Amino acid sequence: MQNRPLVEALKRSRHYGLYEATLERLIPFLESATPSELFRINAAELADGLQIAKDDVRDFFLYGTADGIFRLSWEFHCPHCNAVPDFKHNFGEVKGAGFCPLCDVNFRNVLDSNVEVTFTVHPAVVALPPSIEEEYRSAMIEAVKQNSYSMPDRFLSGMDCLHSAVFRELFGEEVLSAEESLGIERASLLFTDIKGSTKMYSDLGDTVSYNVVRNHFKILFRDIEAEKGVVVKTIGDAVMASFRSPADAIAAALRIYRDFRAERLDPAGHLEIRVGVHTGPVIVVNLNDRIDYFGNSVNIAARIQGQVQSHSVGFSKEIFEDGAVRHELRRFLDQQSAEGEPVDIMHRKTQLKGIEGQVDLYYFKDRV
Repeated sequence: MQNRPLVEALKRSRHYGLYEATLERLIPFLESATPSELFRINAAELADGLQIAKDDVRDFFLYGTADGIFRLSWEFHCPHCNAVPDFKHNFGEVKGAGFCPLCDVNFRNVLDSNVEVTFTVHPAVVALPPSIEEEYRSAMIEAVKQNSYSMPDRFLSGMDCLHSAVFRELFGEEVLSAEESLGIERASLLFTDIKGSTKMYSDLGDTVSYNVVRNHFKILFRDIEAEKGVVVKTIGDAVMASFRSPADAIAAALRIYRDFRAERLDPAGHLEIRVGVHTGPVIVVNLNDRIDYFGNSVNIAARIQGQVQSHSVGFSKEIFEDGAVRHELRRFLDQQSAEGEPVDIMHRKTQLKGIEGQVDLYYFKDRV
């Protein structure tokens, strides 16, 4: 019960109703946690230990940070010795390049590799011993000297944080400097577009068509968030979204495919949505004061969407060869057959505009 003020502060906070269920499961830990346990909280390890979904624990601490109960730290691990030579509390202050004085080397910060996000109780809520940070740093340096310091096996990565709709809602104004960029080793990207939208605007007029497009965005956003994705941006009638895994991205694509096949958005009727999915390395940048992604993987995902001819999903070899994706596709094909709407997965080599060499394109086609 030594940390009762912490729990009381959480119950009084403005976001309490959004994380009440998660808090109830965390109360035993929060009330009895030692000062060292409230310093640099590893949300992933905590979730595993209490058997709570990692994303729920992550979002709980994000809400708590927005309410001034916790402090979030973006920590940059040296890829050579694993030590933490630097950290920032605000994503907008994160730098793409790091330097480790222990190794005397420069390194690149990669959000899904060496960037760890931790949480510490705010001193205004629970005052931790003033020496706790120095004690941690001294122990870390000593462990590095003995070649025994390592990153935890399970941790909340910078990519995990960016792929939270809650983070985007609460901290979306925290963007990198226009001169900075951060790497992601592997992001799974999804692009959508409406087939025949130009004709729709011509036939139905701007006002009616805009309302149809707005309602179609609601479905897309819902399906993307249901599979743990985040909308990066809209481009006219199109959407770009990002996911942490290929399986999440293809699951969202399948939702979109099925939902728009079933949904009528009158007076337009059934919209044909073209979806492209690819996975690979990207860089995170600031574009128009928003988090955005750039790189060849982004271009490939967009070009694949452009290759889809009708209401369908197109995806790359990198997506198709993922084991979890194969499982999602088998389940989808079985479901389509059971419902009397069988679909085949087709394959062809194709040239994508601006992309060197041919790529393997996979796509859905209704079985005749």
